[in-house]
Amino acid sequence: MKRILIAMILLYISANAISWSQLKSWGKKDVQPDVQYNLETEGYNVRVYEFTPLSDPGSTCVMTFTNEKMGMFCFAKSKEAIRKDVKK
Repeated sequence: MKRILIAMILLYISANAISWSQLKSWGKKDVQPDVQYNLETEGYNVRVYEFTPLSDPGSTCVMTFTNEKMGMFCFAKSKEAIRKDVKK
């Protein structure tokens, strides 16, 4: 009986598998992008996300995703952009 119960639990877990990244990020804070949009391109679905890193509010990071690749670039915000953030 004990073996059947263990087998049923393992079968349930494998059917509803949770990825390693989901387990590692359990309880972590979700951050919404400041801006997200798609770029019009020929043959690629380019998604762009701009966000302010929690560890450096004076910076902006831009991430791009296609079906094949991902890229990220971070840079310092202008003084005008920082003033706009403070007003929010």
